[in-house]
Amino acid sequence: MTAIDHDFGTPRSAGTLDWLWSLPRRLAGGTARPARAIPEHAPLLLEQPVAPSFHRAADPDPVPDDASRPLSMGAMATPLKPISLRRDSIYSAFSTAMPVTDRHGLAGRNTELEKLVEAIVVQRKHAIIFGTRGSGKTSLARVFGDLADESGCVALYGSASGEADFDALFRPFLTELPMSGAGQERARKLAASPLDINGLATLLVEEVRQRSILILDEYDRVRSDTAKQDVATLLKLLTDIHSPVQVVLVGIAGDVDGLIAAHPSLRRHIAPQRVSPIARPELELLLASCGDKAGLSITPEAVEALAGAAMGSPYHARLFGMQAALVTEAGGREQVTAGDVEQGLASALYDWAEMSSASHGLFTRALRDSASGRRMIALAGIVASQMSAISLERLLRVGSDILGEYPGMEADASDALARLEPALTPTPGGELWMFEDTLAPQFLLLMAKQPAPRTVAPTPAEEMRAMLRGVDGL
Repeated sequence: MTAIDHDFGTPRSAGTLDWLWSLPRRLAGGTARPARAIPEHAPLLLEQPVAPSFHRAADPDPVPDDASRPLSMGAMATPLKPISLRRDSIYSAFSTAMPVTDRHGLAGRNTELEKLVEAIVVQRKHAIIFGTRGSGKTSLARVFGDLADESGCVALYGSASGEADFDALFRPFLTELPMSGAGQERARKLAASPLDINGLATLLVEEVRQRSILILDEYDRVRSDTAKQDVATLLKLLTDIHSPVQVVLVGIAGDVDGLIAAHPSLRRHIAPQRVSPIARPELELLLASCGDKAGLSITPEAVEALAGAAMGSPYHARLFGMQAALVTEAGGREQVTAGDVEQGLASALYDWAEMSSASHGLFTRALRDSASGRRMIALAGIVASQMSAISLERLLRVGSDILGEYPGMEADASDALARLEPALTPTPGGELWMFEDTLAPQFLLLMAKQPAPRTVAPTPAEEMRAMLRGVDGL
Protein backbone atom coordinates (compact mmCIF):
# COMPACT_ATOMS: atom_id res chain seq x y z
CA MET A 1 0.00 0.00 0.00
CA THR A 2 1.18 3.46 -0.83
CA ALA A 3 0.60 6.05 1.84
CA ILE A 4 -0.41 9.35 0.32
CA ASP A 5 0.26 12.23 2.65
CA HIS A 6 -1.91 10.95 5.51
CA ASP A 7 0.91 10.19 7.96
CA PHE A 8 0.37 6.44 7.48
CA GLY A 9 4.12 5.97 6.97
CA THR A 10 6.97 7.39 9.04
CA PRO A 11 9.40 9.39 6.88
CA ARG A 12 13.10 8.53 7.10
CA SER A 13 16.05 10.31 5.58
CA ALA A 14 18.23 8.76 2.88
CA GLY A 15 21.70 7.82 4.07
CA THR A 16 23.84 4.88 5.18
CA LEU A 17 20.86 2.62 5.90
CA ASP A 18 19.51 3.12 2.38
CA TRP A 19 22.90 2.29 0.95
CA LEU A 20 23.14 -0.91 3.07
CA TRP A 21 19.62 -2.08 2.11
CA SER A 22 20.44 -1.68 -1.59
CA LEU A 23 23.85 -3.37 -1.29
CA PRO A 24 22.73 -6.95 -2.21
CA ARG A 25 21.12 -5.71 -5.38
CA ARG A 26 24.12 -3.62 -6.29
CA LEU A 27 26.49 -6.58 -5.78
CA ALA A 28 24.26 -8.67 -8.04
CA GLY A 29 24.58 -6.06 -10.73
CA GLY A 30 20.96 -4.91 -10.45
CA THR A 31 19.72 -1.41 -10.54
CA ALA A 32 17.50 0.35 -8.11
CA ARG A 33 13.87 -0.68 -8.44
CA PRO A 34 11.67 2.24 -9.43
CA ALA A 35 9.20 3.32 -6.78
CA ARG A 36 5.53 2.38 -7.35
CA ALA A 37 3.49 5.54 -7.68
CA ILE A 38 -0.01 6.50 -8.67
CA PRO A 39 0.22 8.62 -11.83
CA GLU A 40 -1.22 12.11 -11.85
CA HIS A 41 -4.02 11.30 -14.29
CA ALA A 42 -4.84 7.69 -13.50
CA PRO A 43 -8.10 6.68 -15.20
CA LEU A 44 -10.98 5.63 -12.92
CA LEU A 45 -12.64 2.57 -14.43
CA LEU A 46 -16.01 3.14 -12.77
CA GLU A 47 -18.03 2.89 -15.97
CA GLN A 48 -16.63 -0.40 -17.20
CA PRO A 49 -19.27 -3.13 -16.74
CA VAL A 50 -18.42 -5.98 -14.41
CA ALA A 51 -19.68 -9.46 -15.19
CA PRO A 52 -22.57 -10.35 -12.80
CA SER A 53 -20.95 -13.41 -11.29
CA PHE A 54 -19.23 -14.64 -8.18
CA HIS A 55 -16.40 -15.90 -10.40
CA ARG A 56 -13.60 -13.63 -11.49
CA ALA A 57 -13.18 -13.15 -15.19
CA ALA A 58 -10.01 -14.47 -16.77
CA ASP A 59 -7.10 -12.26 -15.81
CA PRO A 60 -5.69 -10.15 -18.64
CA ASP A 61 -2.02 -10.18 -19.53
CA PRO A 62 0.08 -9.52 -16.43
CA VAL A 63 1.01 -5.91 -15.89
CA PRO A 64 4.71 -5.20 -15.26
CA ASP A 65 5.46 -4.13 -11.72
CA ASP A 66 6.84 -0.78 -12.85
CA ALA A 67 3.82 0.06 -15.03
CA SER A 68 1.20 2.55 -13.99
CA ARG A 69 -1.95 0.86 -12.78
CA PRO A 70 -5.38 2.51 -13.04
CA LEU A 71 -7.71 2.65 -10.04
CA SER A 72 -10.59 0.25 -10.64
CA MET A 73 -13.65 -0.19 -8.41
CA GLY A 74 -14.09 -3.65 -9.91
CA ALA A 75 -10.71 -4.71 -8.55
CA MET A 76 -11.52 -3.63 -5.00
CA ALA A 77 -13.86 -6.53 -4.27
CA THR A 78 -15.38 -9.60 -5.84
CA PRO A 79 -18.45 -8.52 -7.84
CA LEU A 80 -21.73 -9.29 -6.09
CA LYS A 81 -24.51 -11.35 -7.57
CA PRO A 82 -27.12 -9.02 -9.07
CA ILE A 83 -30.31 -8.54 -7.04
CA SER A 84 -33.14 -10.55 -8.52
CA LEU A 85 -35.91 -8.40 -9.95
CA ARG A 86 -38.40 -10.99 -8.78
CA ARG A 87 -37.15 -10.74 -5.21
CA ASP A 88 -37.70 -7.02 -5.41
CA SER A 89 -41.24 -7.57 -6.65
CA ILE A 90 -41.85 -10.07 -3.82
CA TYR A 91 -40.78 -7.54 -1.20
CA SER A 92 -43.02 -4.94 -2.81
CA ALA A 93 -46.06 -7.19 -3.23
CA PHE A 94 -45.96 -8.68 0.29
CA SER A 95 -44.66 -5.54 2.01
CA THR A 96 -45.31 -5.42 5.77
CA ALA A 97 -43.43 -2.17 6.35
CA MET A 98 -45.91 0.32 4.89
CA PRO A 99 -49.65 0.67 5.54
CA VAL A 100 -52.08 0.22 2.67
CA THR A 101 -53.13 3.54 1.16
CA ASP A 102 -55.23 2.22 -1.74
CA ARG A 103 -58.73 0.95 -0.96
CA HIS A 104 -58.23 -1.84 -3.50
CA GLY A 105 -55.35 -3.20 -1.40
CA LEU A 106 -57.37 -3.14 1.83
CA ALA A 107 -58.73 -6.66 2.06
CA GLY A 108 -61.81 -7.55 4.08
CA ARG A 109 -62.54 -4.11 5.53
CA ASN A 110 -65.58 -2.92 3.57
CA THR A 111 -67.89 -3.27 6.57
CA GLU A 112 -65.57 -1.23 8.81
CA LEU A 113 -65.21 1.48 6.13
CA GLU A 114 -68.97 1.76 5.71
CA LYS A 115 -69.47 2.09 9.46
CA LEU A 116 -66.80 4.81 9.73
CA VAL A 117 -68.21 6.83 6.83
CA GLU A 118 -71.73 6.58 8.25
CA ALA A 119 -70.69 7.53 11.79
CA ILE A 120 -68.18 10.30 11.06
CA VAL A 121 -69.18 11.83 7.73
CA VAL A 122 -72.94 11.42 8.00
CA GLN A 123 -73.67 11.45 11.74
CA ARG A 124 -70.73 13.72 12.58
CA LYS A 125 -69.48 11.60 15.47
CA HIS A 126 -65.93 11.24 16.67
CA ALA A 127 -64.43 7.76 16.33
CA ILE A 128 -61.92 5.42 17.90
CA ILE A 129 -60.22 2.76 15.75
CA PHE A 130 -58.59 0.11 17.92
CA GLY A 131 -57.19 -3.41 17.73
CA THR A 132 -53.94 -5.34 17.92
CA ARG A 133 -50.67 -4.47 16.20
CA GLY A 134 -50.65 -5.60 12.59
CA SER A 135 -54.44 -5.78 12.33
CA GLY A 136 -54.58 -2.97 9.76
CA LYS A 137 -55.69 0.01 11.88
CA THR A 138 -53.49 2.56 10.12
CA SER A 139 -54.40 1.21 6.69
CA LEU A 140 -58.09 1.43 7.56
CA ALA A 141 -57.68 5.01 8.83
CA ARG A 142 -55.79 6.14 5.73
CA VAL A 143 -58.25 4.63 3.27
CA PHE A 144 -61.13 6.13 5.28
CA GLY A 145 -59.38 9.50 4.99
CA ASP A 146 -59.38 9.16 1.19
CA LEU A 147 -63.10 8.37 1.19
CA ALA A 148 -63.76 11.35 3.45
CA ASP A 149 -61.86 13.62 1.05
CA GLU A 150 -63.99 12.36 -1.82
CA SER A 151 -67.14 13.16 0.15
CA GLY A 152 -66.10 16.81 0.45
CA CYS A 153 -64.33 16.73 3.80
CA VAL A 154 -60.72 17.62 4.54
CA ALA A 155 -59.01 14.65 6.24
CA LEU A 156 -55.74 15.47 8.02
CA TYR A 157 -53.44 12.75 9.35
CA GLY A 158 -51.04 12.99 12.29
CA SER A 159 -49.10 10.60 14.52
CA ALA A 160 -48.64 10.78 18.28
CA SER A 161 -45.47 10.26 20.31
CA GLY A 162 -44.97 8.97 23.81
CA GLU A 163 -44.06 12.36 25.27
CA ALA A 164 -46.85 14.28 23.55
CA ASP A 165 -49.09 16.60 25.53
CA PHE A 166 -52.30 18.27 24.35
CA ASP A 167 -50.38 21.04 22.59
CA ALA A 168 -48.08 18.63 20.72
CA LEU A 169 -51.02 16.51 19.57
CA PHE A 170 -53.00 19.30 17.88
CA ARG A 171 -50.55 22.06 17.01
CA PRO A 172 -49.41 20.35 13.74
CA PHE A 173 -53.00 20.49 12.40
CA LEU A 174 -53.37 24.27 12.74
CA THR A 175 -51.52 25.24 9.57
CA GLU A 176 -53.43 22.73 7.42
CA LEU A 177 -57.01 23.46 8.46
CA PRO A 178 -59.21 25.20 5.85
CA MET A 179 -59.57 28.67 7.34
CA SER A 180 -59.88 32.19 5.98
CA GLY A 181 -57.00 34.66 6.16
CA ALA A 182 -58.44 36.07 9.37
CA GLY A 183 -58.76 32.58 10.79
CA GLN A 184 -55.16 31.74 9.94
CA GLU A 185 -54.00 34.92 11.67
CA ARG A 186 -56.06 34.01 14.70
CA ALA A 187 -54.51 30.52 14.66
CA ARG A 188 -51.02 32.03 14.61
CA LYS A 189 -51.83 34.15 17.65
CA LEU A 190 -53.27 31.13 19.43
CA ALA A 191 -50.15 29.11 18.65
CA ALA A 192 -47.88 31.77 20.15
CA SER A 193 -48.44 30.09 23.51
CA PRO A 194 -49.30 26.51 24.51
CA LEU A 195 -52.71 25.51 23.17
CA ASP A 196 -55.56 25.45 25.65
CA ILE A 197 -58.70 23.38 25.23
CA ASN A 198 -61.27 26.20 25.14
CA GLY A 199 -59.21 28.37 22.80
CA LEU A 200 -58.69 25.54 20.31
CA ALA A 201 -62.33 24.45 20.44
CA THR A 202 -63.51 28.03 19.78
CA LEU A 203 -61.11 28.38 16.86
CA LEU A 204 -62.29 25.12 15.30
CA VAL A 205 -65.93 26.15 15.57
CA GLU A 206 -65.70 29.76 14.44
CA GLU A 207 -62.94 29.73 11.82
CA VAL A 208 -62.92 26.36 10.03
CA ARG A 209 -64.73 26.82 6.71
CA GLN A 210 -65.05 23.17 5.60
CA ARG A 211 -65.87 19.86 7.23
CA SER A 212 -62.58 18.54 8.62
CA ILE A 213 -61.50 15.25 10.17
CA LEU A 214 -58.37 15.04 12.30
CA ILE A 215 -56.95 11.49 12.33
CA LEU A 216 -54.53 10.97 15.22
CA ASP A 217 -52.65 7.68 14.79
CA GLU A 218 -50.61 5.75 17.39
CA TYR A 219 -52.61 7.39 20.14
CA ASP A 220 -51.81 4.44 22.42
CA ARG A 221 -48.25 5.76 22.66
CA VAL A 222 -49.41 8.82 24.63
CA ARG A 223 -48.43 8.16 28.23
CA SER A 224 -49.79 11.31 29.89
CA ASP A 225 -53.14 10.78 31.60
CA THR A 226 -53.56 14.56 31.63
CA ALA A 227 -53.18 14.70 27.84
CA LYS A 228 -55.75 11.94 27.40
CA GLN A 229 -58.19 13.70 29.69
CA ASP A 230 -57.69 16.96 27.78
CA VAL A 231 -58.41 15.18 24.49
CA ALA A 232 -61.62 13.74 25.91
CA THR A 233 -62.65 17.21 27.10
CA LEU A 234 -61.96 18.67 23.64
CA LEU A 235 -64.09 16.00 21.97
CA LYS A 236 -66.92 16.78 24.39
CA LEU A 237 -66.68 20.53 23.67
CA LEU A 238 -66.60 20.03 19.90
CA THR A 239 -69.71 17.88 20.14
CA ASP A 240 -71.61 20.29 22.40
CA ILE A 241 -70.96 23.36 20.20
CA HIS A 242 -71.59 21.56 16.88
CA SER A 243 -68.10 21.93 15.48
CA PRO A 244 -67.43 21.15 11.81
CA VAL A 245 -64.38 19.18 13.02
CA GLN A 246 -64.37 15.54 14.09
CA VAL A 247 -61.48 13.64 15.66
CA VAL A 248 -60.51 10.02 14.96
CA LEU A 249 -58.17 8.32 17.45
CA VAL A 250 -56.26 5.23 16.31
CA GLY A 251 -54.28 2.90 18.54
CA ILE A 252 -53.55 -0.50 20.01
CA ALA A 253 -56.11 -1.46 22.64
CA GLY A 254 -58.50 -4.20 23.65
CA ASP A 255 -61.38 -1.79 24.18
CA VAL A 256 -62.28 1.92 24.12
CA ASP A 257 -61.14 2.46 27.71
CA GLY A 258 -57.67 1.44 26.63
CA LEU A 259 -57.37 4.63 24.57
CA ILE A 260 -59.51 7.32 26.15
CA ALA A 261 -60.89 8.22 29.54
CA ALA A 262 -64.25 9.24 28.12
CA HIS A 263 -66.98 10.87 30.18
CA PRO A 264 -70.20 8.80 30.09
CA SER A 265 -72.01 11.62 28.27
CA LEU A 266 -69.34 11.59 25.56
CA ARG A 267 -69.59 7.88 24.82
CA ARG A 268 -72.81 8.25 22.85
CA HIS A 269 -71.02 10.68 20.53
CA ILE A 270 -68.09 8.33 19.84
CA ALA A 271 -68.19 5.55 17.28
CA PRO A 272 -65.94 2.66 18.39
CA GLN A 273 -64.47 0.61 15.54
CA ARG A 274 -62.67 -2.53 16.50
CA VAL A 275 -60.31 -3.87 13.82
CA SER A 276 -60.92 -7.60 14.15
CA PRO A 277 -59.28 -10.48 12.28
CA ILE A 278 -60.45 -10.58 8.69
CA ALA A 279 -62.44 -13.53 7.41
CA ARG A 280 -60.62 -16.54 5.96
CA PRO A 281 -61.88 -16.05 2.36
CA GLU A 282 -60.75 -12.41 2.37
CA LEU A 283 -57.35 -13.42 3.72
CA GLU A 284 -56.97 -15.99 0.95
CA LEU A 285 -57.88 -13.35 -1.65
CA LEU A 286 -55.23 -11.05 -0.16
CA LEU A 287 -52.57 -13.76 -0.46
CA ALA A 288 -53.56 -14.56 -4.05
CA SER A 289 -53.43 -10.86 -4.94
CA CYS A 290 -49.95 -10.49 -3.45
CA GLY A 291 -48.81 -13.54 -5.37
CA ASP A 292 -50.13 -12.11 -8.63
CA LYS A 293 -48.26 -8.85 -8.05
CA ALA A 294 -45.07 -10.82 -7.43
CA GLY A 295 -45.55 -12.90 -10.58
CA LEU A 296 -46.12 -16.12 -8.62
CA SER A 297 -49.02 -18.49 -8.24
CA ILE A 298 -49.86 -20.14 -4.91
CA THR A 299 -51.28 -23.64 -4.64
CA PRO A 300 -54.56 -24.07 -2.70
CA GLU A 301 -52.72 -26.10 -0.05
CA ALA A 302 -50.16 -23.32 0.38
CA VAL A 303 -52.85 -20.65 0.64
CA GLU A 304 -54.67 -22.70 3.26
CA ALA A 305 -51.49 -23.17 5.29
CA LEU A 306 -50.62 -19.46 5.15
CA ALA A 307 -54.13 -18.31 6.06
CA GLY A 308 -54.28 -20.76 8.95
CA ALA A 309 -50.96 -19.59 10.36
CA ALA A 310 -51.95 -15.90 10.03
CA MET A 311 -55.17 -16.41 12.05
CA GLY A 312 -56.96 -13.48 10.41
CA SER A 313 -54.04 -11.04 10.62
CA PRO A 314 -53.23 -9.32 7.30
CA TYR A 315 -49.77 -8.45 8.65
CA HIS A 316 -48.89 -12.07 9.36
CA ALA A 317 -50.42 -13.22 6.07
CA ARG A 318 -48.11 -10.85 4.18
CA LEU A 319 -45.09 -11.73 6.32
CA PHE A 320 -45.54 -15.50 6.03
CA GLY A 321 -46.44 -15.22 2.35
CA MET A 322 -43.31 -13.19 1.65
CA GLN A 323 -41.05 -15.72 3.36
CA ALA A 324 -42.66 -18.60 1.44
CA ALA A 325 -42.37 -16.70 -1.86
CA LEU A 326 -38.68 -16.09 -1.23
CA VAL A 327 -38.18 -19.84 -0.83
CA THR A 328 -39.95 -20.34 -4.16
CA GLU A 329 -37.82 -17.70 -5.87
CA ALA A 330 -34.61 -19.19 -4.50
CA GLY A 331 -35.60 -22.49 -6.07
CA GLY A 332 -36.17 -20.86 -9.43
CA ARG A 333 -39.83 -21.89 -9.50
CA GLU A 334 -43.06 -20.07 -10.42
CA GLN A 335 -45.47 -21.56 -7.88
CA VAL A 336 -45.50 -21.41 -4.07
CA THR A 337 -46.10 -24.87 -2.64
CA ALA A 338 -46.97 -26.19 0.81
CA GLY A 339 -43.32 -27.17 1.24
CA ASP A 340 -42.28 -23.58 0.55
CA VAL A 341 -44.76 -22.41 3.18
CA GLU A 342 -43.29 -24.81 5.75
CA GLN A 343 -39.80 -23.42 5.15
CA GLY A 344 -41.10 -19.86 5.06
CA LEU A 345 -42.86 -20.22 8.40
CA ALA A 346 -39.68 -21.62 9.94
CA SER A 347 -37.73 -18.64 8.59
CA ALA A 348 -40.32 -16.15 9.91
CA LEU A 349 -40.26 -17.80 13.33
CA TYR A 350 -36.45 -17.66 13.42
CA ASP A 351 -36.44 -13.96 12.57
CA TRP A 352 -39.07 -13.21 15.22
CA ALA A 353 -37.11 -15.20 17.82
CA GLU A 354 -34.02 -13.10 17.07
CA MET A 355 -36.00 -9.86 17.52
CA SER A 356 -38.14 -11.02 20.49
CA SER A 357 -35.80 -13.31 22.37
CA ALA A 358 -37.50 -12.76 25.75
CA SER A 359 -40.95 -13.79 24.50
CA HIS A 360 -39.51 -16.68 22.50
CA GLY A 361 -37.64 -17.96 25.55
CA LEU A 362 -40.75 -17.67 27.71
CA PHE A 363 -42.88 -19.56 25.16
CA THR A 364 -40.19 -22.23 24.80
CA ARG A 365 -40.12 -22.86 28.55
CA ALA A 366 -43.91 -22.82 28.84
CA LEU A 367 -44.37 -25.38 26.06
CA ARG A 368 -41.46 -27.52 27.29
CA ASP A 369 -42.41 -27.62 30.97
CA SER A 370 -46.13 -28.16 30.39
CA ALA A 371 -46.19 -31.12 28.03
CA SER A 372 -49.78 -32.07 28.95
CA GLY A 373 -50.98 -28.48 28.56
CA ARG A 374 -49.39 -27.58 25.21
CA ARG A 375 -52.73 -27.42 23.44
CA MET A 376 -54.18 -25.14 26.11
CA ILE A 377 -51.19 -22.80 25.77
CA ALA A 378 -51.67 -22.82 22.00
CA LEU A 379 -55.38 -22.16 22.46
CA ALA A 380 -54.53 -19.14 24.63
CA GLY A 381 -52.65 -17.69 21.65
CA ILE A 382 -55.59 -18.35 19.34
CA VAL A 383 -58.08 -16.72 21.73
CA ALA A 384 -55.83 -13.67 22.12
CA SER A 385 -55.49 -13.30 18.36
CA GLN A 386 -59.23 -13.57 17.71
CA MET A 387 -60.57 -11.56 20.67
CA SER A 388 -57.72 -9.05 21.23
CA ALA A 389 -57.75 -9.87 24.95
CA ILE A 390 -57.90 -13.04 27.01
CA SER A 391 -59.16 -14.16 30.40
CA LEU A 392 -59.64 -17.44 32.23
CA GLU A 393 -63.37 -17.30 31.53
CA ARG A 394 -62.83 -16.77 27.79
CA LEU A 395 -60.23 -19.53 27.61
CA LEU A 396 -62.53 -22.00 29.39
CA ARG A 397 -65.50 -21.07 27.21
CA VAL A 398 -63.58 -21.50 23.97
CA GLY A 399 -61.84 -24.60 25.31
CA SER A 400 -65.18 -26.24 26.05
CA ASP A 401 -66.36 -25.56 22.49
CA ILE A 402 -63.13 -26.59 20.76
CA LEU A 403 -61.61 -29.30 22.96
CA GLY A 404 -64.67 -30.52 24.79
CA GLU A 405 -64.88 -30.47 28.56
CA TYR A 406 -62.57 -32.86 30.35
CA PRO A 407 -61.37 -33.35 33.94
CA GLY A 408 -58.63 -30.90 34.78
CA MET A 409 -59.52 -28.38 32.06
CA GLU A 410 -59.73 -25.44 34.47
CA ALA A 411 -56.40 -26.43 36.02
CA ASP A 412 -54.79 -26.60 32.55
CA ALA A 413 -56.23 -23.20 31.61
CA SER A 414 -55.06 -21.60 34.84
CA ASP A 415 -51.61 -23.14 34.42
CA ALA A 416 -51.39 -21.89 30.82
CA LEU A 417 -52.22 -18.31 31.80
CA ALA A 418 -49.80 -18.46 34.73
CA ARG A 419 -46.96 -19.58 32.46
CA LEU A 420 -47.77 -16.88 29.89
CA GLU A 421 -48.35 -14.12 32.45
CA PRO A 422 -44.91 -12.42 32.02
CA ALA A 423 -45.80 -11.84 28.35
CA LEU A 424 -49.24 -10.39 29.16
CA THR A 425 -50.35 -6.93 30.18
CA PRO A 426 -53.69 -6.06 31.82
CA THR A 427 -56.31 -3.95 30.09
CA PRO A 428 -57.41 -0.77 31.90
CA GLY A 429 -60.33 -2.60 33.52
CA GLY A 430 -57.96 -5.21 34.92
CA GLU A 431 -60.20 -8.18 34.07
CA LEU A 432 -58.72 -8.97 30.66
CA TRP A 433 -55.17 -9.50 29.46
CA MET A 434 -53.43 -8.72 26.17
CA PHE A 435 -50.11 -9.99 24.88
CA GLU A 436 -47.66 -7.15 25.38
CA ASP A 437 -46.26 -8.04 21.96
CA THR A 438 -49.53 -8.22 20.05
CA LEU A 439 -47.75 -9.90 17.12
CA ALA A 440 -46.76 -12.85 19.34
CA PRO A 441 -49.86 -15.13 19.37
CA GLN A 442 -49.28 -16.33 15.79
CA PHE A 443 -45.69 -17.24 16.62
CA LEU A 444 -46.79 -19.00 19.82
CA LEU A 445 -49.05 -21.22 17.70
CA LEU A 446 -46.18 -21.96 15.28
CA MET A 447 -43.99 -22.98 18.22
CA ALA A 448 -46.73 -25.17 19.72
CA LYS A 449 -47.07 -27.06 16.43
CA GLN A 450 -43.43 -28.06 16.53
CA PRO A 451 -42.77 -31.54 17.99
CA ALA A 452 -42.21 -31.51 21.71
CA PRO A 453 -38.59 -32.28 22.66
CA ARG A 454 -38.08 -35.84 23.89
CA THR A 455 -35.71 -34.76 26.61
CA VAL A 456 -35.63 -31.63 28.66
CA ALA A 457 -32.94 -29.35 27.28
CA PRO A 458 -30.36 -28.25 29.86
CA THR A 459 -30.58 -24.71 31.07
CA PRO A 460 -27.67 -22.32 30.31
CA ALA A 461 -26.62 -22.59 33.96
CA GLU A 462 -26.49 -26.39 33.74
CA GLU A 463 -24.43 -26.22 30.55
CA MET A 464 -21.95 -23.83 32.20
CA ARG A 465 -21.73 -26.06 35.26
CA ALA A 466 -20.87 -28.98 32.98
CA MET A 467 -18.06 -26.90 31.51
CA LEU A 468 -16.66 -26.35 35.02
CA ARG A 469 -16.43 -30.04 35.84
CA GLY A 470 -12.94 -30.89 37.02
CA VAL A 471 -12.28 -27.44 38.46
CA ASP A 472 -11.81 -27.47 42.27
CA GLY A 473 -13.59 -30.75 42.69
CA LEU A 474 -16.68 -29.95 40.64
